[in-house]
Amino acid sequence: MEFSLKGALKKHRRMRSWREVVVLAALPISFGVSWFFDFGRTDTLIAAAIACVFAGFGQLEIRLKTVQVRLAGVDDKLHNSLATSTIGRTEILFSN
Repeated sequence: MEFSLKGALKKHRRMRSWREVVVLAALPISFGVSWFFDFGRTDTLIAAAIACVFAGFGQLEIRLKTVQVRLAGVDDKLHNSLATSTIGRTEILFSN
């Protein structure tokens, strides 16, 4: 299976919206669960803190995926520009 940047971008945009909805829904869900099960004040605060940590890690994961897709695009552009350049210039760029 070959990697295609265009397909990855399309999937990334579609999945990003779903991830944001799930991550941002964590805090209201934690309050709803604590209300439904009649948790005490301390348990509710613990559930809210866990939901905030979950949301923070979720946002971090979304940002890292965005950077990963952007770096893949830059890598493709670099390889395309080097492929169109002359062989002598490519050897100069990669020789140490």
